[in-house]
Amino acid sequence: MDFGRMCLQYKRAVLLSLMFKLGLFCTVSSEVCLSSPCQNNSTCVPTLDGYLCTCSSSPPIYTGPNCERLLDPCDSAGCPSTCIATPGSQNYTCLCPDGFSGPNCTQNINECHSNPCSGVRSFCVDGVNGYSCHCPSGYSGADCGTRVRDCSDDPCFNNATCVWAPDGYECHCAAGFRGRNCEEDIDECLSQPCRNGAICQDAVGVYQCYCVPGFQGFHCEIDINECASQPCENNGTCVNGRDRYICECLFGFTGLNCEVDVDECEASPCQNGAVCHDHVGLYTCECVPGYEGINCELDIDECESSPCRHGGVCLDMVNGYECDCSGTGFMGFFCDIDIPECSSDPCQHGATCLEGVNHYTCICWTGYEGVNCELDVDECVSQPCENEGQCFQRSDSSLYRVLPELDTDFSFQSAAGYLCQCVSGFTGENCSVNVNECESAPCENGGSCEDLVNAFQCSCPPGFAGAVCETELDECESDPCQNRGRCEDSINAYICHCPPAEPGHLPWGGPDCSVQLTGCVDQPCQNNATCIPSIQHQQHQHTCRCPSGFHGTHCQTSTTFSITRGGYLLIDLHHKNNRSRRYLDSHVPSVQLRFRTTLQDGVIFFRGGQNHFFVLELIAGELYCRAQSGDLKLFVKLNGDFGDGFWRGVSVSVDEGLTVLSEGEMGEDGGHNQLLSFQPQGLETLYVGGVPQEWMNLTLSRTGFVGCLEDLVVDSEPVLPQSLVPLQEVQMGCERTEWCRVNPCSDHGRCVDLWSNYTCVCHRPYYGEHCSEEHTSWTFSHERNRSFAAFPIMQNHSRDVTVSLWLRSRHLNGLVLQLQHDNQPYLTLFLKNGSLYISIYSSIRRASDFLTNGEKLFMSIKTEPGVILFNQTQRIPMIYSGFEVQVGDVVYLGGLPEGENSALWGGYFKGCLQDVRIDDTQLFMYSGSISQKPQHANYLPRNSSNVLEGCVGDQTCKMKPCLNGGKCQVIWNDFMCLCPLNFSGKTCETRVWCVSDPCDPRTRCVDLPDGYECLANATFENNALKFSANGSFFEPVMRISMDLRTREENGTILRSSNGIEFFCMGLLNSSIIVKFRDSNSLEVHAFISDVTVSDGEWHKVELYASSSRISAFRWHMSIDGNPAGFSLSPAGNVDFFNSSTVMLAENYTGCLGEVRIGGVHLSFFGPLNEEAPQKTQFIRIGGMLEPHLGCIGSPLCLSEPCLNNGTCTDLFNLAVCKCAPGWTGERCQENIDECGEQPCVQGSCQDLLGDYECRCPVGFGGKNCDVEVDQCKDHQCENGGSCVATVSGYTCVCLPGHTGPYCRWRFPPRECDVDLQCENGGVCSEGSWGANCTCRPGFTGVRCELDIDECVSEPCLNGGSCVNRHNLYFCECLPDFSGENCQITKQLQQELWPWLLLLVPLAGLSVLLAALALLCLIFSARMKRRSEGTYSPSRQEAAGARMEMGSVLKVPPEERLI
Repeated sequence: MDFGRMCLQYKRAVLLSLMFKLGLFCTVSSEVCLSSPCQNNSTCVPTLDGYLCTCSSSPPIYTGPNCERLLDPCDSAGCPSTCIATPGSQNYTCLCPDGFSGPNCTQNINECHSNPCSGVRSFCVDGVNGYSCHCPSGYSGADCGTRVRDCSDDPCFNNATCVWAPDGYECHCAAGFRGRNCEEDIDECLSQPCRNGAICQDAVGVYQCYCVPGFQGFHCEIDINECASQPCENNGTCVNGRDRYICECLFGFTGLNCEVDVDECEASPCQNGAVCHDHVGLYTCECVPGYEGINCELDIDECESSPCRHGGVCLDMVNGYECDCSGTGFMGFFCDIDIPECSSDPCQHGATCLEGVNHYTCICWTGYEGVNCELDVDECVSQPCENEGQCFQRSDSSLYRVLPELDTDFSFQSAAGYLCQCVSGFTGENCSVNVNECESAPCENGGSCEDLVNAFQCSCPPGFAGAVCETELDECESDPCQNRGRCEDSINAYICHCPPAEPGHLPWGGPDCSVQLTGCVDQPCQNNATCIPSIQHQQHQHTCRCPSGFHGTHCQTSTTFSITRGGYLLIDLHHKNNRSRRYLDSHVPSVQLRFRTTLQDGVIFFRGGQNHFFVLELIAGELYCRAQSGDLKLFVKLNGDFGDGFWRGVSVSVDEGLTVLSEGEMGEDGGHNQLLSFQPQGLETLYVGGVPQEWMNLTLSRTGFVGCLEDLVVDSEPVLPQSLVPLQEVQMGCERTEWCRVNPCSDHGRCVDLWSNYTCVCHRPYYGEHCSEEHTSWTFSHERNRSFAAFPIMQNHSRDVTVSLWLRSRHLNGLVLQLQHDNQPYLTLFLKNGSLYISIYSSIRRASDFLTNGEKLFMSIKTEPGVILFNQTQRIPMIYSGFEVQVGDVVYLGGLPEGENSALWGGYFKGCLQDVRIDDTQLFMYSGSISQKPQHANYLPRNSSNVLEGCVGDQTCKMKPCLNGGKCQVIWNDFMCLCPLNFSGKTCETRVWCVSDPCDPRTRCVDLPDGYECLANATFENNALKFSANGSFFEPVMRISMDLRTREENGTILRSSNGIEFFCMGLLNSSIIVKFRDSNSLEVHAFISDVTVSDGEWHKVELYASSSRISAFRWHMSIDGNPAGFSLSPAGNVDFFNSSTVMLAENYTGCLGEVRIGGVHLSFFGPLNEEAPQKTQFIRIGGMLEPHLGCIGSPLCLSEPCLNNGTCTDLFNLAVCKCAPGWTGERCQENIDECGEQPCVQGSCQDLLGDYECRCPVGFGGKNCDVEVDQCKDHQCENGGSCVATVSGYTCVCLPGHTGPYCRWRFPPRECDVDLQCENGGVCSEGSWGANCTCRPGFTGVRCELDIDECVSEPCLNGGSCVNRHNLYFCECLPDFSGENCQITKQLQQELWPWLLLLVPLAGLSVLLAALALLCLIFSARMKRRSEGTYSPSRQEAAGARMEMGSVLKVPPEERLI
């Protein structure tokens, strides 16, 4: 305490000196203690940041920043929870718990100090507030003073079992007893298990509850719900009580069960004759008119709403009122109707009457006047119509629909004014204008028109006739063309089209096809050219149409030439400068030719000089054409493969633009649209097939053309190669060898035809001139010997490096390739679980799926920024810093040298690698033992180990892996066992049981690892099967499944029991219900599916435990893979299936498929008590009847339940009718009313069978009368008349000069011989609307001017030509046909005559012979009448003479006397 005070004084002295030194003591710091913050006689000392209180050390002692709180010594005591102290003092006392002592209760009391354990070999162990004695054998007790009894003393009572124990014995009590010696009878009723006042009666090991009324259940825990029968009526609420119920009735009902409706009208509450209506809990009054209120006690004041208008006085009455309208000027019940002065319709001629107060006003239409518009103003009084025109008033309604000008209905709106009907030749509103009939240019075909009074006259040019020159004279009418030539009429002339020559005959020619052409008789055209004969000025001539590659009058000159490498043609075009300026201005520079090549690049032609040219060349198989004139350029491209070896034609012309045509296709503009201006002087040189080497840089292809060319045309003039100076590498003709047809590259490469030779682009790993050689494969880790190869990099590679190789392996893991720089890997390819992985620095990505299947596979990996390109198509995102393959780096194949960690990458690669390349540089495993030499740049190995030449597999059969007599066959790095029929598997380790057909033939056998199963679907109908597992299960039953199909709603499917344990699965209201009880609980677990299964479809039902713990878990149900329910409480296992009898389909009708308990199948068929090889199985031990094989339902459709042509579909015990259109119902017995949904938008609906019909009104159409019909769509308005649609049809609005319903009649009407002259013998007759021509047969038209073409129907058959004549036709038949329509074949006709000559005499002879035979028969019959007839002894013998036969048609059978 003194030391602390000294420290405090020292600190105070230092602080004071510091304050004096800083000059702060008397300025700032001293002020903080002026307020005396320190309490309880403590001293205040100023500090740098405030003050410090020094508390007094005299009792009572204080503490705190201001010494304001009494010191609590328990704060620093070792027993804060049991400390007792006086505040302000420094002393405290600890109250120690039992077993501890000391100031702070930290010392444990040693209870063994008094040696409490008795006996020689006992010893004491101290504890907290106690001790324990460890007794020697034969003694026990707290102090080892009690001798231990054992089973020899027979200590256990009540049939308990005594078991020896270290401390003597243990009694295992029988059920119902407990205690050390099982002497105590357990009172099971002590825990009061019986509930709700029930009486518990104890028994040995069990108890029984006797329930009071109103309860039930094992523990009387279930309150009997007296409300379950729903006794309360009229929506009363039932309150369940103990052994009773109470009904809480709704308002308006009473009685024990709320069955009595309270009659609220019984007190007659309704007044004034109202009718009372009783309701539930209330009443309503139906008031008589004029009263209102709940009880109809109020008289209604109908005048309250002031119904009378315009000042009318309202008089209230009973249930009504009256309005007195006197003096208001209005009438009506409400005085709301103005007295209508216009009601008498005083205004005439459609005028409008305006109501006023006690008067009216007529608003007249124009043309009428007067108070009532009764006066019609006569507009014709002033005689406005001139030139004898007739004036008609528009107000005369009788003129409408009579005069053409008034073809609408009469309307007062347009009745004002007049109408002048002019005489012919005049027009205008007042007929003051003379009509110029020539103004409409009526004369056709160039005829000139002369205007006349009310008429015109046409002067026709040669070849035309008619009133308006409308008829072209048919010069073909006289049939000028001979020899079946076809005549084509033209203006004032004709053209004869002569028919082609018949085989063996000369063709016809000349103006009339009358001359046989002989110009091609001598076959002057060569080289398969087509000869075309002709005649000019009576001279026979011919023209040769040359095929491609030939030229000349007789196509005798070949234009084809070929160019080999480096050759070209030079054509000088200077002679063209001699042409006239007019010719040069009218012709554009052009080059046309055909070419053929297999090369993709080459200059086809070049025309011009270095600064002024256009060039055509092949680039990558496409045509490019460029034109350049100074700084101006044009560019055109033609897409396609023009290097395919076929002849291609191309034409290039240059004007202000560049045009390229090839086989009808025009080139695409390359984007340059400048206009060029070529001078002919700049295009005087043409190179074909190439250019001089010094000009080659002006081209894009930089190489000459190799191939064939022909038909060269320059500026529309052909150029023949024979006329040019022969150059080297240019030959006439076109010799072509198709090099690639014979497959020179051995199917291991792509053949490229180079025209004069070929080359093979080999597919990896093949090489050589014909791709017939293959790069050697190298084997790594043969027979599990570790191997690798290291290659130093000898040159730098680009940043985007490509690694490619062929790989073959069956090993899942291993290092394939790794690139290292300074012994640090930066690119690694390795196998992991059979897939290829790529590692770049620390980033790893999987590149492929499983590929170690023993097949040889090609793979390439190209690195690009941020991505890996695998096999050229698969892009794999990868984040890594860039790298470069540099000189000095090392490539490892197959693994790493000893000392480096190959295991990090899956160990050493096992398999074969082939043709490994870094970019195009091959990693070449060259050795002196092979003849293969490097074909291109390569890296040689720096060192390698255990790498074998070729792809060599291990001797995998040397370990004899095949079992059970299987024969081993080596396949590359693997083996295959050829197993006997009754074994299978990789090593023939699996027994195949089904080979021996152990199952019933009606079932399907499925092999198991240790046996087999016999599967089949079966149909059950209460024919239960009985099964037993016979204790063969070794695993707990955690799953039960079955496939079922039924339409039954209730039934028992699966049942088993063992004592109190049982399991039952069945159907309840179409849902799956499960009930079971296990040995761990007396509670019955039950749950039901939330979906139904009785729909006739197959369903898979599964029960499975949620945990593998045996003690307690929940059972879940799924149907068709979807959750369908679970047990509400944890349950135990159902292992009693192992020792109990299982009943299947005990009360079930339907089909079952696979039924499994614990995964073990229950087989439906086969002999009883027959065991299969597998250890775990169910054996069928009984059953009333075997089920039916397959899933078979009742044949419900045999009775044809579907009516009205409905189709019956059997859906397993359910017949479903698919009704024909128009029928519905379960049996298609109801006719569907298709009109029920009112489909017709307009019109009425007529119901049909399976359909409906809408009867549309005029103006509508469509299936539903929803389409407005365009009445003008098929209108018949003629002569330019306009169609105007109306609701009921349409009307025609005619142009001036025509009238009538369809504008067919001219107005004014035409007159015969004045306006209409009938031609070709037609008869003119005048009717109501003018003249009309009646034509003779064979003619038609307004004037009968048209000859009907009877050949339009093509009546002539077999190639015959039809010749039209007036009202008839005749057919010109080919030589082999005849008849009116060429329908008879002459050969058949000729063959018919010889047969007729033969058949007619034969027929006559046959008739004659038949007549003779008939006469002979008649004569013979008459001769036999004396000896033949019907015999009657009694009559013949009595008469004594023969009976004479009458004349009969059939001779009777012969009868003779004996």
